[in-house]
Amino acid sequence: MTRPTLHLALGPPEHGVVRCARELAAATANPVISDIEQVPLDAPIHVHFTDRLFGRTATEAADAFVDFARRHRAPVTVTVHDVPQPSDGHAFEVRTDCYRRVIDCAAAVVVSSMHERLLLEDVMDLQHDVRVIPLPIGRTAPPLEDRVASRRVVGVLGFVYPGKGHEEVLGAMTSLDSDVDFLSIGSASPGHESMIGELACTADQLDRSFVSTGFVPDDELDEVLRSVAVPVAFHRHVSASGSINSWIAAGRRPLVPRGRYVEEMEANSPGALWIHENSVEGLATAMAEALRHPDRTWQKDDVVTYPTLGQAAALYRALFDEQRVKTADRLPDGRWVVPGNRWDLAETVDRDPRVSVVIPYFRQQRQLELVLGALTLQSYPACRLQVIVADDGSPEAPAVDGFRSALDITVVRQPDLGFRAAAARNLGASVADGEILCFLDADTVPEPRYIAESVRLLASLPDALAVGRRRHADLTGRAAEDVAGWFGGESAAPPELTEPQWLRDGYRRSRDLLDADRRSYRYIISAVMSCSRELFSEIGGFDETFVGYGGEDWDFAHRAYDAGAVLAHLPHAVAWHDGPEWAERTGGDRERKNLEALMLSSRITDPAARTHGLVYAVPEIVVVVDSTGHSSASLLVTVGSVLHETDCAVWIAGPDAAQLRQRWGDIDPRVHLGRPGDAGRSHIVVHVRGFVLFGEQALRRMLAIGADRLTVDVGGIGSVELRSSRSNARAARWAGALGREHQDVAESLFGHVHRTGLEFGISPGEQQPNLAW
Repeated sequence: MTRPTLHLALGPPEHGVVRCARELAAATANPVISDIEQVPLDAPIHVHFTDRLFGRTATEAADAFVDFARRHRAPVTVTVHDVPQPSDGHAFEVRTDCYRRVIDCAAAVVVSSMHERLLLEDVMDLQHDVRVIPLPIGRTAPPLEDRVASRRVVGVLGFVYPGKGHEEVLGAMTSLDSDVDFLSIGSASPGHESMIGELACTADQLDRSFVSTGFVPDDELDEVLRSVAVPVAFHRHVSASGSINSWIAAGRRPLVPRGRYVEEMEANSPGALWIHENSVEGLATAMAEALRHPDRTWQKDDVVTYPTLGQAAALYRALFDEQRVKTADRLPDGRWVVPGNRWDLAETVDRDPRVSVVIPYFRQQRQLELVLGALTLQSYPACRLQVIVADDGSPEAPAVDGFRSALDITVVRQPDLGFRAAAARNLGASVADGEILCFLDADTVPEPRYIAESVRLLASLPDALAVGRRRHADLTGRAAEDVAGWFGGESAAPPELTEPQWLRDGYRRSRDLLDADRRSYRYIISAVMSCSRELFSEIGGFDETFVGYGGEDWDFAHRAYDAGAVLAHLPHAVAWHDGPEWAERTGGDRERKNLEALMLSSRITDPAARTHGLVYAVPEIVVVVDSTGHSSASLLVTVGSVLHETDCAVWIAGPDAAQLRQRWGDIDPRVHLGRPGDAGRSHIVVHVRGFVLFGEQALRRMLAIGADRLTVDVGGIGSVELRSSRSNARAARWAGALGREHQDVAESLFGHVHRTGLEFGISPGEQQPNLAW
């Protein structure tokens, strides 16, 4: 059973942060703890933090949080409220240091707006997972029939403290009729109780009625908010506002000053706010207009606000799920399926599967004899080995009879039609009867434990693609009979040559590919590569159109990764290549490398391989746009925004898709009707629903977070779902064997990230956008 994520909320129940914490905890079905000393140290915990509740000073608050986080043994995630900003004045620097210390201790950080995230980026070097989950907007109250407020009152909601805007609102009211009253809805913030009297005194001097309600219980708040004529929220330095949301939830359209946060709210909930110029004069003008047109201070029936409490809770639940430790699944035959690329979670299986060693060969008799001699010395049982020499058209067949007494050897041959290592490896694999395929080049000599080290992982992890360690030596003059002395230490080892530093660095940085990503295909070297025969067949083997040196292993590994293979480097599976690496042998033949790059770029959907703006048959990104509810204009705007991304193809599916597109009059070859067929060689498939607008780099930003399965809310009217080919393929491979649904397997192995559109530059569109110029 999944353990709940506890919510820690310190402070009085009426405080906005505490209220928010309790509301979200209930919506996510998680308990709330209000005493930091009562938190179980091994329970996942989510903390709603503001320095004003954690200590008397910002430094004291940071000390308390850091001490707690260091003692805690489970993931600590945190929502930071009241993010520091320059308007804090002299407290800004100490508050910034406080929040920096808190963020450094958290496994993941939530802020309530993109505005807050940008504020944090302005003042600290964020190397953390900071995501945006907007404050939820409660269910909008049913509209009043006449939508006329019962009192000519300007209302300001929220705690009273300097900067909240009460004084400015009073000043702006000087231009209004004297019978318009001022209602302060809420109590004074602790330490600022005297402000209530000061505001009353100022109002009296202005011959204006002023009333403070004090704290208003939840069950009475909507009635109060619906009774005032002019709902106002004039806190110009707001970074996230529960009071604005409360106005909206009461069915009101509050007057708010233009600013980054307000524009963000308008993007999420179009039409929910009355936005005016960010000045006292602008507020005065808007209030006078609101008194003349009271209907404009009420929400229209067609306004869709975002997020609801349920939508915010879904974002939090996804965050908590991301923090949970993923585990491997045991298959009925005792082998394992692992999450992500976590090959280290596959437990060793005590068995010795049959292994077919495939050796591509061309006129390398002496070197082949070294390899065959080394295979006779393997610690792996000889009766479980099959050796296949795949001759790439040598004038004479390789001589292997001298090794048949010790090895089960098969020789297969193909005509000499150029350097066709890919085809030779496929030919060898076609006659293999082993469960495991170990590919060795004819000039690459395996150490005695090479096969055993390769098979140990592959025997328990059927969709692993493993690469051994290829070292280099000058084997000039060495014969097969010398190998035993070399490996046994009875004779001198050959001169060792430089091992490619780029390979060693790649394996080190990725912890032997445990942290593999979509560019790790570059570290799979076919000279020392192993995989199961079933995976090799499923992927389709090597691409035989590769003729000439190099490239076929990168192509194979790239396809394998997108097909859900688990990449692993096995540093103890060592084989010695006779001579230096190719670049050192040739001095870096640019023409040859260019030919290889040209072959790869049409096949590999790595942006680094595609920098020239061309359109390829296999796009990196496949986007399926649902035409449901669209007009021809809105569909054009959505599809056009997708095509800001060059390496992308779009399919339009849904009602009237053909008719809607026909009105465009285009002939764009990147746009298709219907649904894509096999998109498995593309990196991701993206499904778009609703009126969605992608910014210039929106799709690229989505890919940059590295999620295999991602859902993006676009306001309250659209969604974007990203699914990697990798996660789809692995789930399809094992769902049946595990007896579970495809989606369940995919999300248990790869997780499911849930984010908001504004984080990526994705915004809501309109059913009838303006196409005029």
